[in-house]
Amino acid sequence: MNDLWHVGDKVLSRERLLQTLDEMLGLRQAGFSQQATADKFSVDRSFVSRLEAIAEVHKGGRIGLVGFPVANRDAVRQTAEEYGVEFVLLLSEAERQAYLGARSGMELLHDVLGTVARLRSLDHVVMLASDRWFSIANGLLGREVSGIRIGTSPISEDREVPIGALADLLRSLGGAPRARRGVSERSPASR
Repeated sequence: MNDLWHVGDKVLSRERLLQTLDEMLGLRQAGFSQQATADKFSVDRSFVSRLEAIAEVHKGGRIGLVGFPVANRDAVRQTAEEYGVEFVLLLSEAERQAYLGARSGMELLHDVLGTVARLRSLDHVVMLASDRWFSIANGLLGREVSGIRIGTSPISEDREVPIGALADLLRSLGGAPRARRGVSERSPASR
């Protein structure tokens, strides 16, 4: 990709722009105020605010988590609860296969559409799945999902989710761990 842009009679450096943005956001992440960051770069505070608004992926709010096939479901569920995740759907490979085998096509479609509708009502969705499911989820939900890729499709055995990485991701979406709250969980048995 070309590093230089020609805008009118100006020549702009893409690399310089990206480096400056990285420095500005690095200061904000380190705890500098918008005003202090703006002062350092000789720009208006509103410029820093607008940059953050453009780049914002998620701001607090309600989070859902979907994962399959997950080996350490109890630890994942506990971490989700600690971070206030509102909706959790976790399946092992055996549960996933049993669930699929126990439903007609129409029942499965009904369940999937109900789950998609529920996930669309949330502010953010976290996936714990193979690489293929991320693009499918993005399309179904109409927005980008975050998550941890636990393998390359197809996955036919349970995979461990790195709990530290999950906690870091949830922390980035909703802040510090919250006091224990109720988690709405949907499992194949509860449908």
